[in-house]
Amino acid sequence: MQRHWRPFAALLTAMVLLTGLSGCSGLTGSNPDKTLRIVAGSEQRSILDQIVVPWCEDHGYTCDYTLLGSVDQARTLQSGSTDYDAYWFASSVFAQLGNTDGKLRDLQPMFLTPVVFAGWRSTMEQLGFVGRDDVTISDIAKVVEGDQVRVWTTNPTQSNSGATTLFAFLNHFAGNGPGEPLTAEQLDTPTVDQGIRAFVQGMDRTPPSTGTMMEECVASPDACDTMFTYEALVIEQNQQLVAQGKEPFYAVYPKGSLAISDAPFGFLPTGDHETEKHQIFTELQTYLLTDAGAQQQLLGLGRRPADSVGLTLDNPDTAVFNPDWGIATDIKEQGIAYPAAAVIEDALDRYHTRYRRPVATYYCLDGSGSMNGDGWKGVEAAAHEVFDPDRARVNLLQTGPDDSTTVQIFDDGPAAGPWTVDGNDATQLKGLENEVVAYEPGGGTDMYACLSDATTALSGDQRKKLIVLMSDGRSTGDEQGGLERARSAGIPIVAIAFGDADPGQLQPLAEASGGAYVESSDLVAALREAAGYR
Repeated sequence: MQRHWRPFAALLTAMVLLTGLSGCSGLTGSNPDKTLRIVAGSEQRSILDQIVVPWCEDHGYTCDYTLLGSVDQARTLQSGSTDYDAYWFASSVFAQLGNTDGKLRDLQPMFLTPVVFAGWRSTMEQLGFVGRDDVTISDIAKVVEGDQVRVWTTNPTQSNSGATTLFAFLNHFAGNGPGEPLTAEQLDTPTVDQGIRAFVQGMDRTPPSTGTMMEECVASPDACDTMFTYEALVIEQNQQLVAQGKEPFYAVYPKGSLAISDAPFGFLPTGDHETEKHQIFTELQTYLLTDAGAQQQLLGLGRRPADSVGLTLDNPDTAVFNPDWGIATDIKEQGIAYPAAAVIEDALDRYHTRYRRPVATYYCLDGSGSMNGDGWKGVEAAAHEVFDPDRARVNLLQTGPDDSTTVQIFDDGPAAGPWTVDGNDATQLKGLENEVVAYEPGGGTDMYACLSDATTALSGDQRKKLIVLMSDGRSTGDEQGGLERARSAGIPIVAIAFGDADPGQLQPLAEASGGAYVESSDLVAALREAAGYR
């Protein structure tokens, strides 16, 4: 899948959220007993490319990797899949969700990177945060809830950085100390419930990926003032910004409830060349944790040693851990303790059903004749994953009680629908899937009529709004008028190009609306991703 998140100009050819992007060591035709198949979060890509793959090649091994989002890693592990020999999660949050039955062996943290509150340096100066090492999580909460600046974080049900941020603030509102995990009972207290709702609803944008969020923010500084993200990504991005003569980000560490990602890496016995694969895994893990050269490379990428005392570093390279960017190397604060898996699941469920702002989503689905066969089967499968309440819960894409969901199918004009469900009644949502399954594709393609209906229907809605548009061909209709409506309405459009769809039509719609452009041959993953943009 290729994604182009707008309005930024860079093409994200290497990003993966819900479907995988495979990479390899460069060796082909390798023996299975000398191959280690790794699934990892996109946060690990630079480490895989610059450290892991070269090590494997030097040792005569093939290390194939696939990048999956946090949710899909957990789902894949829970499913009993034998596609991968090793799992590399971004943090223990989603590792707990996936490894509930303890399948992974030798699961160990590989390095540390704290989640920071970062903003353009000029913005952080206005907030009075520059030069301070005592910015508390309460100070940051006041900024978010007071609407002083625009604040972004990733969707916590799809991305680890958003999830760890969510649990840091849940801990804060619960009054827990750093080593005291959140409990199920605390989620029900008014203080926690009201506090986290105000915090989450103070977010201006919640992209489904940490990398996407960073690139979007850099390309659209007028729309993005601050964000919750990894320290390591701030370092990587600032190195590029400074080299380009641009303003860097400045980071502060939420004192009192600091979230730390620990990148746990574990081996999954599959019974297929298990002894040989485990040997490769053990050698690789040992190398990353103990080899001086590997540790230096990790530090160069902004990752702190897993065995460091707190987050302190001796003789840090200030070109990487730059104090002018707010990067601190003498942090002695203990990170928050993450709750049990059941509490994690409950909190992420509540994000959609209670915490986040209500969303009005309008789906425009191409039902033209060219979608006959596998194309429409893909739409039916995607509808099952998004609209079936049980599947949506598995995918952490639940519809909230105050949401609105509309589906319209188009060919050379409105073909079926629109059907609208207000709220999250399970039978009604399942009915949307049934309408999609009952439809028989036919006719030509005019997506602009559906877009006109969508913008009109959503124009007066006070909820957060989103249009999801999917097409597999070149559209007839009022192209210029559709583009103007998309621009003037200001409703983000996630435009999904499938099959022979014309990027020259879909991409400008996403760009004009501040939405996203996605090229995909996997409609299930693409529509799940679009739903995750809520």
